[in-house]
Amino acid sequence: MKYTKQQLKKIHVQQLGEYACGLACLSAITRYHDGYISQEKLRETSGTTLNGTSLLGLYQAAAQVGFEAKGFEADMENLKKLDHPVILHVVVDGNRQHFVVCYGFGNGKFVIGDPAWGITSYSADELEAIWQSKALLSLKPSEKFKTSGIESRSQWQWFKTLIADDISILSVAAVVGIAMAVLGLSTAIFSQKLIDDFLPNKETEKILIGFIALFILLVARAVLGYIRGVFMVRQGKDLNVRIVKSFIDKIVQLPMAFFKGFSTGDLIARMNDSMRIRSTVALVTGDILINSLVVLISCVYVFTLSVEVGVLSLSSIVFFVLIAWRFHPQILEGQKEVMAAHSMNESQYIDALSGIATIKSFGREGVYADRINAVYDAYQTKGYNLAMTGNRFGFFTQMLVGMYITVIFGLGIWFVLQEKLMLGELMALISIGGSIIPSLAGLMIANIQIQEAKVAFSRLFEISSVENEFDEPSKLPEHTLKNSANTVLTINDLTFRYPGRSPLLSDVSILIAAGEVVTLFGQVGSGKSTLVDILQGFYVAERGAIKLNDKLLAEWGLPEWRKRIATVSQFEKIFNSTVLDNICLSNDPNELDKCVNFLKETGMEPFFARLPQGYFTCTGEEGATLSGGQKQLVTIARALYKQPAFIVLDESTSAMDFDTEREVLELLKKYCKAHATSLLMVTHRIGLAKQADRIYLLKNGTIVDAATHEQLVERDNDYAKGYQYLTQINALT
Repeated sequence: MKYTKQQLKKIHVQQLGEYACGLACLSAITRYHDGYISQEKLRETSGTTLNGTSLLGLYQAAAQVGFEAKGFEADMENLKKLDHPVILHVVVDGNRQHFVVCYGFGNGKFVIGDPAWGITSYSADELEAIWQSKALLSLKPSEKFKTSGIESRSQWQWFKTLIADDISILSVAAVVGIAMAVLGLSTAIFSQKLIDDFLPNKETEKILIGFIALFILLVARAVLGYIRGVFMVRQGKDLNVRIVKSFIDKIVQLPMAFFKGFSTGDLIARMNDSMRIRSTVALVTGDILINSLVVLISCVYVFTLSVEVGVLSLSSIVFFVLIAWRFHPQILEGQKEVMAAHSMNESQYIDALSGIATIKSFGREGVYADRINAVYDAYQTKGYNLAMTGNRFGFFTQMLVGMYITVIFGLGIWFVLQEKLMLGELMALISIGGSIIPSLAGLMIANIQIQEAKVAFSRLFEISSVENEFDEPSKLPEHTLKNSANTVLTINDLTFRYPGRSPLLSDVSILIAAGEVVTLFGQVGSGKSTLVDILQGFYVAERGAIKLNDKLLAEWGLPEWRKRIATVSQFEKIFNSTVLDNICLSNDPNELDKCVNFLKETGMEPFFARLPQGYFTCTGEEGATLSGGQKQLVTIARALYKQPAFIVLDESTSAMDFDTEREVLELLKKYCKAHATSLLMVTHRIGLAKQADRIYLLKNGTIVDAATHEQLVERDNDYAKGYQYLTQINALT
């Protein structure tokens, strides 16, 4: 192996989420070869979702990173002969799919990097028990592979941009901290002078002056502490706002594929990690700086009193550092596990509470309470393990503190008896020693917080380093963006697959003219909704083109393209606000009046007049106060108010009653003809599909037929069979 087991622990990559084991393995092998790639950058290229990833997805992602990737089926003997790390597909806990890195074989054991636990060793029998598929992914750097140290520089650059506005405040706080550290010696110095000089000589005047000076210095130290506290509170608030704003601004700019790989709880937990970073910045510029100066200044002063005690103080620092170094990996690993468990716990809360109606309907309160409690118990267990590690760290630290103070007392008394020290100097040594120890202990404990913040910072940086969905302005002049009777949307030979998966759509071609109503008809799981996502620019096709008036989607630029298309899915998001706010989606008060007038002109107003408070009816969380059909009315009105060139309805009238659906469709057809707007209805319902001017049949990811309703029912296809079945049902009733 290139590295020892201890060195492998330094390049090991912990998975950042429950489903990110494959990403962590690929990232770890990249670091093994002196490169760097974040897990979040690998997420999209590997097709990692909340269901994890596949070996094919990792293969494709590895090729993009610059590896020569090859998939094999091997046995234990083959594995022993490998001279480079490989990714193994294993099954753990009986049925859980997992990926690990095999770094090599030595001393009768396989060295395994498990992204969930760390670097460990397996015997041949132990590994064979979990490596059931015998599948592995071999990765060797190709000429395209780049070694770099960009990660640390990038993280440092990002951190500097976050604290750039705070440099002046932090500098003042640092200067104040230095002054406080110096003033902290005043009591010890005064005690020495009082015992050795003032009291023996009965210099009452100097004693009085000394007391006054000491009082002034202590008051000054208290005032400086208050001023520094004010600065740090202000800086902490501003930094926290900046970090969260940076996180939110970044999140909303990320591509849709990013969100497929994250749970809401994980994102919320990462956002809350900003508090750890803020407190650590305050810690570094405050407690750590002051404690470091106290230790430094105190040691210098101790040396002026006694070289022997000074050497003892320095040696104690070495022992403190050794203890911190010994516990550092355990603390870091424990914090990663706690944060991952916290994310899972947040996700479990959100998942269960958002589905409380289903839980109650099926009488599964106990089942989900047990699940929540189990996840929370696992989270608390991780926290307990970390706390116990910190407790052991504190125990050894306090043991060293006790030994140090005892030795200082004994050595100091011995020097007094030998007349090498005066009694006042002994008191000063004890006082200074008493300040060194808490400061050293504070520095060691601060190490725990720093490591915690480093983990939190890495989790936030992973997201900040993901490329934005777009940053280009519109590439077309304004006049080309207007609706016209000549507007045509064409999809030519489009093929698409999710990374690491088989093709979902193959050679799909569709044409939609202005004012035309077209249906995309297909069975559940045929790829209809995926095509809608591609039309919105959420995903990029592997092959083929999407054009609007002979201009490619890429030429329009995503912001302008999305202005021209409005999509309504079956379960569109309803925000916790009013009906009107959900339709106009704007913070501009003037927009509300415009929205009301628009809905009146288009004929949508009667649908909302029936609500208790009309447009100002509160929707509640996820539209809890609205029925399914009312939610769909709100989202269709939202799409119309956007005044797009194309409207896509993806099963978005399925919750409406027959009369409401008919009224809405008539209104939409009327609007589309009047405004040269095209309507694409995506459905598997024949009653809805037949109302279109033209119907495209999607089967197994391919358009197999396209014609009018009358033409299709005369042919041999799924649509005709479905229509015949409905006709027979209607005849029976």
